[in-house]
Amino acid sequence: MEAGALPTTKSALGAGLIIDARRRIEDLPLWLFALLTVAGFNAIALGGLVCTRRFGQSLGLYTFIDNDTVGAIFSSILVMYAISLGLIAVASWGNASAAAAAASEEASHIATVYRTLGGYPQPLQDDLKDSVVRYTQSIIEKAWPAQQRGEVTEAGIEIILHLWSRITQFEPKTDGQLVIHGQVLDGFNKLVEFRRRRIEATSYAVPGALWGVVLTGAAVSIFGSYLFKIQSLSVHGLLTILLTTMIALLVFFIATTDHPYSGSNAIEPLAYEIVLRYLQDYN
Repeated sequence: MEAGALPTTKSALGAGLIIDARRRIEDLPLWLFALLTVAGFNAIALGGLVCTRRFGQSLGLYTFIDNDTVGAIFSSILVMYAISLGLIAVASWGNASAAAAAASEEASHIATVYRTLGGYPQPLQDDLKDSVVRYTQSIIEKAWPAQQRGEVTEAGIEIILHLWSRITQFEPKTDGQLVIHGQVLDGFNKLVEFRRRRIEATSYAVPGALWGVVLTGAAVSIFGSYLFKIQSLSVHGLLTILLTTMIALLVFFIATTDHPYSGSNAIEPLAYEIVLRYLQDYN
């Protein structure tokens, strides 16, 4: 161990391995991730079905089962789980949409501020425009890679502070400059607001406890399908596959929208790249 380095605890090492495994899974192509999710869920479900049927038949438990009673209870469980899973999926999609909107709005206000700065006198105008360009580059080159790693970063904050200092120190000398100055301040404040929202979106994720509810609910729902008295194992297996596949697809959807800026379904900095090209061409 290097001098001054802190010892790595088992819990920290375990957490690091979990995060690394999650990132490897998220980086899989979407089609492969979906296929593995559905295949994995179905393999476990069918294995559980075979074991449960053998155990139940060996003890004669299926002779006491009434499909109507099981169906009524199973339907209640499935409805509650479906509603819960649907709400979680909608919330996860909402987080991803909010993250994409924040990035798009920030990029839009970068372009607006840059264009409005054209009403400022020289050399202040060139200094502020150069800072806006550097800020956009810092998002693409520094902030975005950090967000893809799940890190909350303040990259570019020094440029923001510089812009704020120079803008607020400017004293308009004509009515036209006063109007332009007000528009720049308004655009800059909106830019900072959407910057904050973008940074906050890095931490968007389904809590671990909620993931526990999702997976436990899946296990309970699939186990409930084992309790039906069906003579044919093939038919029983087919019905279990249909149920399990739907659950697996919803779990896959939640997983792919869980972290908006990371994984193969991550939001890309396309809006900033378009704006940067616009700034460079406009200049």
